[in-house]
Amino acid sequence: MSDDRREAYYYERLSEVGTAYPDFDLSSTQVALAMLYTYDVFHQLIARYLNASGLSRSTFNILMLLHHGPAEGMQLHDLGELLLVSRANITGLIDHLEEKGYVKRIVNASDRRGRYARITRKAEMLLEDFIPLHYRNIKTLLADLTAAEKSSLVALLKKTRASLLAHADNCISRVCSVPNA
Repeated sequence: MSDDRREAYYYERLSEVGTAYPDFDLSSTQVALAMLYTYDVFHQLIARYLNASGLSRSTFNILMLLHHGPAEGMQLHDLGELLLVSRANITGLIDHLEEKGYVKRIVNASDRRGRYARITRKAEMLLEDFIPLHYRNIKTLLADLTAAEKSSLVALLKKTRASLLAHADNCISRVCSVPNA
């Protein structure tokens, strides 16, 4: 099916053993595997040049949110909700960025519970150099797709995400409702 060894291995195994399970659907499983594998490849490539600039996906995501966000900064809670990665450790991520001099924590004078993060000039300068590289790399990595294919892929991914969210409760409830043996 593919000249990619890892992909070929998984697809062969699926074709051989999947039919032993009553709810097995080869095309659905292939979609899931293709998404996971594509994400893994994409993540590894992006992580290489992020790491070379001293950034992780999470820290880059936060800096981009702050860079394009309100001048007064953003509440840590809001940052956590907007992250494209795990928001479990927003405090640790902000601590790390603060140590590097990329973020400054601010306490809201009218609401002492409100903790804000504001991007520093040092981080702005980093992003001024890094963002053009990032967009050039994204364009290069996806160069073999036409504009129409990219548009179709975005639409399919949105539809896939909507399907995942629409049916997540059904999936989870079946897992959680397994009777005791």
